[in-house]
Amino acid sequence: MKKKKFALAAVIIALTGAIAVGSAGCDWLVKKPDANFPYDGAVAEGFTGTEAEWLGSGYDAGTREYALYKEAVQEGYRGTYLDFLKELGTVAADDSAAINRALTSVVAIENTYRPTSGTEETLSGSGVIVSLDTDRGDALVVTNYHVVYNVSKRYGKLGIGKNIDVYLYGGTTRPIPAKFYGGAMEYDLALLKITGSEYLKETAENRVYATAASIGDSDSIAVGQRVYALGNPDGEGFSATGGIVSVESEYIDVARADSETQSIRLPEIRTDAAVNHGNSGGGLFNAAGRLVGIVNARSESSGVVAFGYAIPSNFAMSVVQNILDNYDRAEGAVRLARLGVVTKVEDDKGVYDETSGKFFIEEKIVLDSVEIGTAAYSAGLKKGDTLISAALNSASGTTQMNFTRLQQVADLLMKVRLGDTLVLKVSREGKFTDVTVRFTESKYFATVV
Repeated sequence: MKKKKFALAAVIIALTGAIAVGSAGCDWLVKKPDANFPYDGAVAEGFTGTEAEWLGSGYDAGTREYALYKEAVQEGYRGTYLDFLKELGTVAADDSAAINRALTSVVAIENTYRPTSGTEETLSGSGVIVSLDTDRGDALVVTNYHVVYNVSKRYGKLGIGKNIDVYLYGGTTRPIPAKFYGGAMEYDLALLKITGSEYLKETAENRVYATAASIGDSDSIAVGQRVYALGNPDGEGFSATGGIVSVESEYIDVARADSETQSIRLPEIRTDAAVNHGNSGGGLFNAAGRLVGIVNARSESSGVVAFGYAIPSNFAMSVVQNILDNYDRAEGAVRLARLGVVTKVEDDKGVYDETSGKFFIEEKIVLDSVEIGTAAYSAGLKKGDTLISAALNSASGTTQMNFTRLQQVADLLMKVRLGDTLVLKVSREGKFTDVTVRFTESKYFATVV
């Protein structure tokens, strides 16, 4: 488990290196500040509701109670979600069925190093099945990079393990060989591949009690929402620990898997569910049993307790899909779109939605600089532009995103492929305009390992 370097979230987040840019060009033509938030862009597009209604329109709490509430609304119920909870009474919800189902998608991982001389070393961790083919016995497992990459006090940097076994819940005596398929140390995420496992082939004589995880929307989690960390703490076997979401989105610094002094900065969900060594790579699931994060860190600072962290599922699954889509070109590395900007959170505000009972944070994300010669510069983006929304047009269709939190910028760039077109709605000096960024050249992408 990585030791978190505890620090306040930085106001300025540069999309540099792995995420996007390098040195910044200058633009001195911005004459007056821009006051618009993303909600103002929605109003300009014709939205007539309140700011709270707009922010809450895409919210999915991922709980049994909220699902029942939405069904009740469809049946004609007129009260708020909080009203509905009061009418349900004080009986505590039983999440065990959903969490037991989620356990079938969680694996224990043992990464064993066998040096030519000396004692073998084993790293223990966890993982989550994100793809499963029981006809072929194939699976893909997402975990943390630091689970599969070993730095030994005795032998130095041993790198990616070549002897990796995974174990299903209820099958801890049956190792399933897996191979490192791809990943990025920069994001502390790795993808393992299992091929042709007889144990995973479902037959009349061999029932496979394993599933691919149901993926939740990590942008929809709420402070106080019930979550469960499922994994292999201390390498002693599977366990579930429960708690709540403490902070739904923040950036923290964690040490790199290779133990270099330079840390990496990652978007994280904070929870008070117990997280211990060996939980790394396991899942953070909501009460409906949907994956909302990949557990990767806990605070080990003196005097700080009950701070566990998980990489949001939206970002983690974007990294996984990036590895799969670019495998022939990048050989397992991440191939990231390089927009060429430095962004900052210039302002933020809280908005409470009475219907869902969620308190939203809406950030105003502004371009602090634009690098000359990049995709952003060629498209005409300027220093001072406020990011409102985006439409990513690709061969598979169009993906829409409203920029209400800074981490969504990195999430979107992870989805861009060569040949895609990104239409960004920005507010410039109080006026809305669309800027089309075309990712037509390989120079607009960077390989991240």
